Amino acid sequence: MKISLNKQQQKAVAATKGPVLVLATAGSGKTMTLTARIVNLINKGVLPQNILAITFTNKAAGEMKQRIQKAILKNAKTNFKITEQGFEPFVSTFHSLGLFIIKENYQKLGISKYFSIYDKQDTTRAVKEAIKNLNLDSADFEIKNIVSYISKNKSKMLTIQNFNTEFIQSAFAENLFKIWQEYEKIKTEDGAYDFDDLILIPTLLLQKNKEIQKHYQNKWQYIHIDEYQDTNKVQNKLISLLVNPETENIFAVGDDDQSIYAWRGSDIENILSFEKKYKNVLKIFMEQNYRSTKNITQAADFIIQQNQNRYPKSLFSQNQEGEKIHLHNAFSEKQEAEFVAQEIKEKLKNKNITENDIAVLYRANFQSRILEEAMLKHSIPYQVIGTKFFNRAEVKDIISYIQAALNPNSLVDLKRVINNPKRGIGPASVVKIFAANDKENIDLPKKAKENYKEFLGILKEIKEQSTKLNISDLIEFTIKKSGFQKTFEEKNTDDDQERLANMYELALFAKKYSGLENEVSTIQFLEDVALMSDADTKKDEEKKPTVKLMTIHASKGLEFKTVFVTGAEDILFSPQADLDQKEYQKKLDEERRLFFVAATRAKEFLYITWCSTRSVYGRTETNLVCPFVLDIPEKLLEYSSTFNVDVSDNDDEDIVYLEW
Repeated sequence: MKISLNKQQQKAVAATKGPVLVLATAGSGKTMTLTARIVNLINKGVLPQNILAITFTNKAAGEMKQRIQKAILKNAKTNFKITEQGFEPFVSTFHSLGLFIIKENYQKLGISKYFSIYDKQDTTRAVKEAIKNLNLDSADFEIKNIVSYISKNKSKMLTIQNFNTEFIQSAFAENLFKIWQEYEKIKTEDGAYDFDDLILIPTLLLQKNKEIQKHYQNKWQYIHIDEYQDTNKVQNKLISLLVNPETENIFAVGDDDQSIYAWRGSDIENILSFEKKYKNVLKIFMEQNYRSTKNITQAADFIIQQNQNRYPKSLFSQNQEGEKIHLHNAFSEKQEAEFVAQEIKEKLKNKNITENDIAVLYRANFQSRILEEAMLKHSIPYQVIGTKFFNRAEVKDIISYIQAALNPNSLVDLKRVINNPKRGIGPASVVKIFAANDKENIDLPKKAKENYKEFLGILKEIKEQSTKLNISDLIEFTIKKSGFQKTFEEKNTDDDQERLANMYELALFAKKYSGLENEVSTIQFLEDVALMSDADTKKDEEKKPTVKLMTIHASKGLEFKTVFVTGAEDILFSPQADLDQKEYQKKLDEERRLFFVAATRAKEFLYITWCSTRSVYGRTETNLVCPFVLDIPEKLLEYSSTFNVDVSDNDDEDIVYLEW
């Protein structure tokens, strides 16, 4: 199979000795290059079974295997039967690689050959069991937060043995550590590993046992790693332990400009410090973008050039110049969504563009609600990648509070909210409550009884307010009265901020019912939301083309003819203001990289939209355009605005387009 490669790609393919760092920017053909390099090694006489290639997803690993097999089978230079077991490169994810090493060394690890692997449900069960074994009140803990705590520690190569307990400075932190200890005990008794162990255990094994380490260094003499910028500490350590220090045959492909997963443990320093870790590194820049037009490529390059902590490189394209980037300023998020929907309808008049060719991207999940509404209004088939707005847990929580207040017999809603947010009503108390005939006189522990009484009081107040407030105001009242606002603001993590924003987005959606009487507005709202949620959960019976709605994070690795980057505002693309200067700059750099990733998803048409006003956490904020947009030269932009003198929520509002 003949593969056409440019000079930089050829240089990467031909580099068969020593450490190689390929800095492959967006759309530069890195997967094709990595595959061609493996094929070239085999053509030069390297045994396929001496080659290791690591990717981040099973899909990517499968596709790479197919490409390599197809290339080898069509190449007359080799006689290796690559399709036979044991005569092929080892192409896998980190987890599959770790599992392979564990299975080969189960005796040295002191575990059964038939050890189990915990999935998410198993991990959750074991954490709950740990809390119960320690006689702790489960109402005081969020299970998913404990799971995240354990996972993040393991990604940093921390174990219960090497964890520095001097950092434990509160009773809550001490309990977290105890739960982790008990969880590990339960896991050991089950003869099981969790997903994080599949990487951590082999890393610790190779670090401790030099004989085993040497075995794998001899086995895999040529190591390839894709998406290197996404590695965390333990993954990076595992790679370095597998590299033979005498030859250092490691081929790392990545792009520091696309490092956007710090929130889940990825460390950009792994790729930035590659030259310090290995000697005489051959650094190859693959800067030609084959995906996008020249205008899109130039705009993206101007955006990312402003980051300082990066490898200096310039993105370029030899494709046609293409359309200018369309920058659109709307007065509100509703007008922004209306503009996006109308532009999509125009684009779909072109026979060469289908719904599958269009993506609408956003920074935060709460932005999807108004966009979904616009898609429905204009009968545009769409698919939300991730969870649709009305199926998100926090949105359902608020709806369940109102349902439970209005209908005390709705057990499904009562069960959902009775201890949500956590208020000290444990599982045993919940069982007693729902088993009792008289719900107000139940034999409960004193603390649980007080908390249950408080919960009933909250429902009573919500019901009373339902006759006095319209549904939008009732939702805001419920957010505060339920304790969600206080809980999320105290935790103040990115996830909690987004959950709170989604709740207030629900209140914003409910404003459309403000013309109805209070009780009528609530009933109508609940009926409509139930129908929307039901429609969300139904699987598509036909595989028809759909416009894709997704976060920018979810869009990584994808491409579309037309891309809308919505919500390009300073308030959405900026770190928390209370961070110290170093941390603030670090997070701001990642926000810029995120914006760069969004822009480089577009092949032909790129729209960037922003609102002068947006409702966030129930407050209408006045916004400035995201500063990253200002880095794009005016010659690459065309402008339009959507402003309406009447900015009410009337669906039939006339929109005026003004060219700037």
